[in-house]
Amino acid sequence: MASRARLSPREIRELWLVLAPAKRAEAEQRIRSGRTLGKLSRGSRPETGRVRDQIGRLGGVSGVLAEKCNAIYEAAERDPELFGPVVEYLERSENIHDAFNRMQRIADLARVGRLAPALGRFATLVLDPPWQDESVSPNQRPPYATMTEPELAAMPVADWALDQGHIYCHAPGPFLPMAVRLVQGWGYDFKQVLTFRKTSYSMGRYFRTLDEYCVFATRGGLMLARADLPNMFEGAPCRHSEKPESFYALVRAASPGPYGEAFQRQARPDFTNLFTEAPLARAAA
Repeated sequence: MASRARLSPREIRELWLVLAPAKRAEAEQRIRSGRTLGKLSRGSRPETGRVRDQIGRLGGVSGVLAEKCNAIYEAAERDPELFGPVVEYLERSENIHDAFNRMQRIADLARVGRLAPALGRFATLVLDPPWQDESVSPNQRPPYATMTEPELAAMPVADWALDQGHIYCHAPGPFLPMAVRLVQGWGYDFKQVLTFRKTSYSMGRYFRTLDEYCVFATRGGLMLARADLPNMFEGAPCRHSEKPESFYALVRAASPGPYGEAFQRQARPDFTNLFTEAPLARAAA
C-alpha cells in the first residue's frame, strides 16, 4: 500500500484547526457515555494522544510532529513579531522539528531577557552553563538559549562568591578547557575534574559518551569537609543537562553552604537560584 502524501505545515495546521475540536468533542461524548476505547491499564484515557496521532496520520507525519507544527502557529498568533519568522522558516524548509527548536530557543531568549542576578553571597557555587557550540549549525543547537565564552566570563560570579569557597562548573568533554579558563577568570584555583558516570550512553561528536565532567575549584584555600569522597558520581541520564541527585549529595558532603546555583534545572530548597525574574518583568506580566 502506498504511503499517504505528507501535507505542508500550513495544511497540517488547518487540519488541526478543523479536526481537533471535533475529535475532542467526540472523545468527551465517549467518556460521558462510558464507551471510550483503548482505556489504559491504570485507568487513564489516551484521548489527547489519540486525537494528535489521528491528525498526524492524515497529515503524513507523526502525531508528535503534528502537535509541534500546531504549537508553532499558535505561538506566532500570540506574538507575531517574535515567532512570525519561525513560521516563515517552517513553511520554507518544511522541517517541523528544527522550526520547533527555533521557537523554543527564541522563547527561552525572551525568558532570559527578563532575568536578573540574585543578591547574596555563597560559600559554594554550582554552574551548569548553556554552552554555545560554534562548530555546529543553529539547527543542531539545543532548544534553549546558549552563551558564548565571553558572555559566561562576564557573569557576576565574584559578586556571589565569599572570600573562601568552592565552585563546581559542569562541562561536556569538548568544553573542559573553557570551563577551566572560566573558573580561573572568576577568581578560583582549579583543583580537579569530577566525572559524572552515566548508566547508559548519550550521543557524542566522535565517540558515544558515558561520561560528563565537572570542574572543581577553590577560593581562599578552602579544603573539603571530608577526605573520603570519590571524584565521581553516578546516575541515569536525565532531561537535557539535568544532573542526578547524587551530584548534589556529593556537593553537600564536600562543600559548605550557603549554596548558589546558576542555570538551575530543578529547584532545591538549599540551592538558591542565582538568576531570578526582575521585579519590573513580574509587574508587567
